[in-house]
Amino acid sequence: MLTDVLLSGVTPDGLGAGVAAQVNVTVPVLTLLGTSEEPGYLAGYGPIDPDTARRLAAGAPSFTRLLTNPETGVVLSMGRDTYKPPAALKTWLEVRDETCTFPGCRRSAKRSDLDHSVEWQHGGETDAMNLAHLCPYHHAVKSYTRWTPKHLGDGRIEWTSPAGYSYIVEPSADMRPPRHPTPVPKPPAPFVDVWTLDPTPEDPDDPTPF
Repeated sequence: MLTDVLLSGVTPDGLGAGVAAQVNVTVPVLTLLGTSEEPGYLAGYGPIDPDTARRLAAGAPSFTRLLTNPETGVVLSMGRDTYKPPAALKTWLEVRDETCTFPGCRRSAKRSDLDHSVEWQHGGETDAMNLAHLCPYHHAVKSYTRWTPKHLGDGRIEWTSPAGYSYIVEPSADMRPPRHPTPVPKPPAPFVDVWTLDPTPEDPDDPTPF
């Protein structure tokens, strides 16, 4: 009976009508694609093997896309699933921005608004590359004038003024994952043409046995 309620929200006798369970399973996208064997995570239980995670995902009625930082695990994108950024993402952005991101403004990010650069009502996503801190004054400037921000993908924001001039605001902290240096390739092994070797041994006291 309990299983029926958890899976269907109702027993064969109609008990529990209107009750529905929500099971949250986190599955890395590369695991879903079959190119990684990284385990999934079942909320309230813990890690689960990749095959089980793929089977659960195959029967899921809906998905929530989450982009996470590969070093810290902080969720960097909620897509269009929610307007309000989660607390960890807000903290991450406070560190990245530190201040209002309008050119020349130094008001603290803690005293600024977290704004969707492309407005939510116009299809903007709750994403680290679409969120930036603006003080209340510059939030209004961005909303009601032709000052336009554009995220450049690495924490920098390019602002274009109504007159068409561009200004680039650098992030206060580089929040990109560390780049591992490309290893220097080993030099190729020297080519030896055995047909040109001198058949005469170098040591006359150790002659070739044939």
